[in-house]
Amino acid sequence: MRVLTGVAIATIATFIATPAAATINLVDASSIQGANVLFNTGTQTAANVFGSTQGGTTVSFTGTTVGGANIISANGGQARIEGAPDTSTSNPNDTLLLQTLSFGLVGGGTFNNLEFNLFNGGATTGTVSFVLTDDQGQTFNFNNLALGTGQNFFGFLGTAGETIANVSFTTTAGIGDVRQIRLDESVASVPEPATWAMMLLGFAGIGMSLRRVRRRSSALSQFA
Repeated sequence: MRVLTGVAIATIATFIATPAAATINLVDASSIQGANVLFNTGTQTAANVFGSTQGGTTVSFTGTTVGGANIISANGGQARIEGAPDTSTSNPNDTLLLQTLSFGLVGGGTFNNLEFNLFNGGATTGTVSFVLTDDQGQTFNFNNLALGTGQNFFGFLGTAGETIANVSFTTTAGIGDVRQIRLDESVASVPEPATWAMMLLGFAGIGMSLRRVRRRSSALSQFA
C-alpha cells in the first residue's frame, strides 16, 4: 500500500511541476506587448548595470564588448544597453561594440515573454545566438540567426506554463546597443483542467489505499 501511495503522490507532483509541451519559442516581436524595462538612474558604466520593470523589479545586465572587455553602459536617457565609451576616439559619444549580453530579474523572478531590438549601426552584418534558461534550469538554444544592419527585433514566448529566468546572446561582429526591452513578469499559474483531474485521481487513489489499510487493521484487531 505504501508503494501505491508513493506512486500516486509522485504522479501528482509530476503533473504539477511539468506542464504538457512546455517550451520557449522564438516569435515575431510585434506579438509581444510587454512592459518597458526602465533605466532611470542616469548613465551607469560598470561590469554589472541595472534597470527596472514598471512593477519595480530590478533587472541585472552583464556583458562584454568586442575585444573581451566586460565593462558595459546603461544609457538612462535613451533606455539602452551598450558598450563602454571608446577612449580611442575623441568623440565622447563613441562606444565599443557590444558582443555579448546576459540579463535576468534580481531575486529569482521569471518572465513569460520578452522582446528587444539589437541595433546594429555599422555596415557589417553577422549572426546572433541566444541561450534562454527557464525557472528549472533547462536551456533553449537559438543559434546563428541573421543579424542585419539597423534594427533587429527578436521576441521570445514561454508556452504551457514555461517561464524565462535568464537570457544571453553572443554576436559574431558586435552591435551598437540593445534597446526597447519589454517583458511580462510571470505570476503564479492556475493548474489546467487536466492537471486538476490527475490530482483528484491521485487523491482518490490515496484515499482508497488508506481505507483498505484501516479495514485490514480493523479485521486483524478482531482476532487479536
